[in-house]
This record gives sequence, structure tokens and C-alpha cells, in this order.
Amino acid sequence: MPPRVHLADARQVSAVLGAAASHHLVRVRRLRRGDPVEVFDGEGRVWSAVIDDASAQACALRIGPLLSETAPPTVRIGLAVALVKGDAMDRVLRAATELGVDDIRPLLGGRSQVGRERADGRREHWRRILTSAAEQCRRAHLPRLHPVQGFDDFLDQSDPTDCLLLRPGAPPLPMRLPRRSSTLLVGPEGGWTDAEAKRAEQLDIRAFSLGSLILRAETAPLAALAALRHAWGWR
Repeated sequence: MPPRVHLADARQVSAVLGAAASHHLVRVRRLRRGDPVEVFDGEGRVWSAVIDDASAQACALRIGPLLSETAPPTVRIGLAVALVKGDAMDRVLRAATELGVDDIRPLLGGRSQVGRERADGRREHWRRILTSAAEQCRRAHLPRLHPVQGFDDFLDQSDPTDCLLLRPGAPPLPMRLPRRSSTLLVGPEGGWTDAEAKRAEQLDIRAFSLGSLILRAETAPLAALAALRHAWGWR
């Protein structure tokens, strides 16, 4: 199966990739001139292409016909996840993309150990992670990375009926759920504050758990996403 590469503007005859993508194709995947690849624009369109110049610094592609065009999902999965420190956030974003998340909303929780300034400085780095993960799992649509916002700001702008709050001690997530657009809310290290949990309860946001075990902040969102996909029959 040809590797897939993201190009924001793939409606052209040829394109030259950046150094990172070129290195991956030529040095890691060991592709040569004439080898096939696929390019996608992140909005549902995928084209065939072949390598014209196998340079590890500036790999040139000749773009061929459109292979497929997929409509945006009508049922969207959102992940509103409180910022976690270090490389843990990178791992959350990468795996969330692989698990089919459509909207990612980084949150500043009361117990978050990462500030807004630090998070804003990581935004382009996170975009690259989402792109790389989408290439690897062969998604046609890139997840949308929303700006960092506070927990209360997110609730003020959201429909509570679409939200599912992960909270230890709540009833376990059911094995079957209606398939409708939903956003999972997952807290930081230390969990939600009492005020945050109370605010969600006042809005009648449904709370659920993943059983009796207490998961790490980087594990919990991925387990919750997998559980939701399972409850939808992996559709």
C-alpha cells in the first residue's frame, strides 16, 4: 500500500515536499524515483502520485488523478482534554487521531500543570503530530485543532447534551450508546476540581467512568475514546 503524504494544496501537477516528509519517504521508507505514493489534502480528497526526484531534503512528486473524495463526517467525535505536561500531550493527540477524533479542544483545567502561553507555543508542533498520525492511519480528514480555552469557557460555548464527562466514581460507560455527535471531557493529572465537577453537574452533563481503576492522564482519554467507539460498534 503506497504511503500517504499530506499536502494542503494537492490540486496541482507537481509538488516538492519539505525536509521532514522527504526524509521519511526517502530515508525511512526507502522509496525511489517512480515509486507510487498518495497525497491527501486533509479535507477528504486523495490523489495518486509518483516520486519524480527522490531527494531526502526536497522530494519532488508528480501528482496524478483524484482517487477518492470523502464527505465530512456527519457524526463527529470531539475530545476536550485538559492539558498534560511533557510529551504526554503529544501521545494523546497522536493516538486520538488514530482513534478517529474529529475535533480536539485543549482545555485549561484548574489542576492543569501547563499554562496557556506554553500551550500556544506548542500549537504548530501539535498540528504536525496530527498530520503525521493521519498519514500513518490513512485518514482522509485531518482533525480540527481548536484554540486552547478554559474549562468554563468551553462549557459556555457547548451543548451540554453532547458532552460526556470522564470522572472516577461515576457509573461505567454503557456498552451501547446512541451514535450521535459527542464530546468527551477528560481532566488533567489530579482530575477535575470540585468546582468543575459541580459546574458540569449543574448543566446536567452526563458523567461516566471506566471502571474502578484510576488511569494516568494520558491513558484515560484514549481508553475513553476506544470505549465510545466500541459503544458505537466501531462506526
